[in-house]
Amino acid sequence: MKGRLFFVAIFVAYFLANLYLGFRVYPLVAQMNWSIQVIYGVAVAFLIVSPLLFFGLRKRVSVPQAAILYKVGTGWLMLILYSFLLAVVSEVVFAFWGSFIEAFSEGLLSLPKLQAWIIVGGTVLVACIGNVNYYRKKVVTLDLETVKPLEESIKMVVLSDLHLGHAISRRELKRWISFINAQQADVVLFAGDIIDNSLLPLTYYKLDELLREIKSKHGVYACLGNHEYLANVEMSLAFLRESNITVLRDEVVNIGSLQLIGRDDKSNPHRKALCDLVQPQPDKIQVLLDHQPYDLAKAAEQHLDFQFSGHTHRGQVWPFSWITDYLFEQSHGYLKKGTTQYYVSSGLGIWGGRYRIGTQSEYVVVTLKANRKKEKVTG
Repeated sequence: MKGRLFFVAIFVAYFLANLYLGFRVYPLVAQMNWSIQVIYGVAVAFLIVSPLLFFGLRKRVSVPQAAILYKVGTGWLMLILYSFLLAVVSEVVFAFWGSFIEAFSEGLLSLPKLQAWIIVGGTVLVACIGNVNYYRKKVVTLDLETVKPLEESIKMVVLSDLHLGHAISRRELKRWISFINAQQADVVLFAGDIIDNSLLPLTYYKLDELLREIKSKHGVYACLGNHEYLANVEMSLAFLRESNITVLRDEVVNIGSLQLIGRDDKSNPHRKALCDLVQPQPDKIQVLLDHQPYDLAKAAEQHLDFQFSGHTHRGQVWPFSWITDYLFEQSHGYLKKGTTQYYVSSGLGIWGGRYRIGTQSEYVVVTLKANRKKEKVTG
């Protein structure tokens, strides 16, 4: 019941914010032909209902049509925040300095029209910056040392949150795979949420064919994320098998001196406790994949060497990054607890509209090295 009330409250706030913005931008078309005003009204209505249209029609329309609804609807869910902030800030500025601004403009532009241009122009600018930032992938290079026996270094490409679906095209995934293969990694690891919320676009675009092109010396491994459950976990597992990705679902696999531990996602209330899944191994470098970075101390208690997680996107756009920073002990980046080292990725892909504002989309390239330093002998 509380969940439904919360959803209704969010929708009402979203609807009212859209109406407020619609009226504030209306002065741009107020003196135009009635047909232009009708088009404006239809555009505003479409923006308001586009998220609902996607979730209501995604199985009834073609995948390309659903992709348009998805990108518009989820993109607007992000951008409306900035449009609303621009409107409120301009209201405050005009309340204090409106007469001065009008005098300075010498009547060439009324305050309502000026505010409308600020909202539209500012939102377009934020969208362009966020979109460019999303496509500008950052390569995070980590050199991690271990005191455990290691004959030669191990190179891993570690990725999370691809969210393959209506937002990610074949062309984009192909670029990602080209980068992965260029690293000539010993092993490729996915820390969950390879899939977004539906298998339909993945099968429509035959993305499993592209994923099978990933090359590494010892294969491709993954743990499940919450979105694999949202998309239907059994269908997700079947798709990942077809993609030559080995899913570790509360499973452990040994690859030479490396031991990979893949936890089932927190979405499964019956997943094994970490202490029941693995025990300390002095002769193995133990690497844990756990999608959601909760209870980070558990890995340190088991004396695991490394843990890689994702899930947070670090909020994806500001100011949601502040929320994830508050909710998670580590919402993005490197952390060390005792002898255990962690990295929480902000993700390679994205949920919803292709905007990164104050956050980054990233590849993580990890080199595991033996610590060759010897302790000084005294006495």
